Amino acid sequence: MLKNIFNQIVNCKKSNAWIALQLLFIFCLVWYMVDYFFVLGYNRNLTSHRDLNNTYMVSLGILPKSHTDYHDEESEPATELENFQRVINRIKEHPAIESVALGIGNSSFPGLGAFSGTTYRDNADTTKTVESQFISFITNEDYLKVFRHTKDAGKTNISTKDYDWSNPGNVLISRSMEKTLFPGESAIGKTVERSYDSPAYPREQNRIVGVFDDTKHTDYLRPTSLIFIPVQLNEANYRSVFVGFRTKEDLPSIQFSETFKKEMSRPLRIGNYYLDNVQSLVQMDLDTQYRSGMTNLIRIRIVFMIFLFVSISLCVLGTFRHRVNLRRDEIGIRRSMGSSSINIRKLFIIEGLLLLSIIVIPAMIIELQFIHFGFIDTLGQDINSPGDFLPDHLFSRFIITNTITWLLMAAMVIMSIWYPAWSASKITPVDALRNE
Repeated sequence: MLKNIFNQIVNCKKSNAWIALQLLFIFCLVWYMVDYFFVLGYNRNLTSHRDLNNTYMVSLGILPKSHTDYHDEESEPATELENFQRVINRIKEHPAIESVALGIGNSSFPGLGAFSGTTYRDNADTTKTVESQFISFITNEDYLKVFRHTKDAGKTNISTKDYDWSNPGNVLISRSMEKTLFPGESAIGKTVERSYDSPAYPREQNRIVGVFDDTKHTDYLRPTSLIFIPVQLNEANYRSVFVGFRTKEDLPSIQFSETFKKEMSRPLRIGNYYLDNVQSLVQMDLDTQYRSGMTNLIRIRIVFMIFLFVSISLCVLGTFRHRVNLRRDEIGIRRSMGSSSINIRKLFIIEGLLLLSIIVIPAMIIELQFIHFGFIDTLGQDINSPGDFLPDHLFSRFIITNTITWLLMAAMVIMSIWYPAWSASKITPVDALRNE
């Protein structure tokens, strides 16, 4: 049967060549979009090993000196740092709050979009370096518990209290950072240091006291190397501290934020501090993705993908419908020779799928040029751990995305052929013979 169909394709090579050219162009376009969404979906589904649900960020304000309620140093018995600590203690006393997180700078909280990174190296072998994000957090509170960081591939939740912070040089590093600097070894007990030295950031040795699971900076990127640097709350950094917390149970974020502001506006009015705002970090993460353009980029590509599929489906439908209509007499003759309506539809569908399969090899050759000239990229690829994720294996990714593309195109071809072939198969043998 396949041999007869192939002979039929060769006999009608002019019309089939035009259809094959259309399918070739469409296949390459669909593959380009499939590859993008394949990588995007793969990254999105990677476990982040942290959790922003039920977490909030508290924005504290400080009254200006011109304000009528401003307390100067002479009239205020406590220092500003002491008042800040009192504010944190009041937040911890709220019955709905499980734990509090304090971080230095807006890059310390996930979901805010900021990123602080530098190069670290193995102190014993300075040729081993890694580009790493770093997060400075205050050890007085339980930062790790608030964001549900884990170890042992998500099997164990970790807490700031699990580690010894008596030495200010102690740090935690991510699993990917351990693999890069200490391949095949445990990093615990070893030391790392920044690969540069400056007056503002003097080089210091950091002893690794723990390794945690890799986390993602944003949902659509890969996990990257990360190091947690402990900091003690003091006069030099308290104004740079970001305050967050986790609630004990799942609560409606908007309702809880409004309730918290009403309940805590007066208790948190300490010294010159006041409660400015409370925001859900889940919502702030969504807002960050929107501001960065990722949300719009995904929406545009989805809309374009839908438009492309609709346009392509109509194009393929029209082409195959015209092709089937030109062969109505052939269909009638087949009917007069005993072929059923199902067999005729099956014949045309197999012919269409065979045409689609023929153009796969030239389509893949064209796609390889896309890859060679850098027209596709791997979103969120970490230069420190290439090959650790499926999209980094170009051959496997190439085969998978082309298989998905073929299946989508096959479904499109079947839908485009089914109705015209069904309609044409309704011709009676008498009418077909009369036309012949």
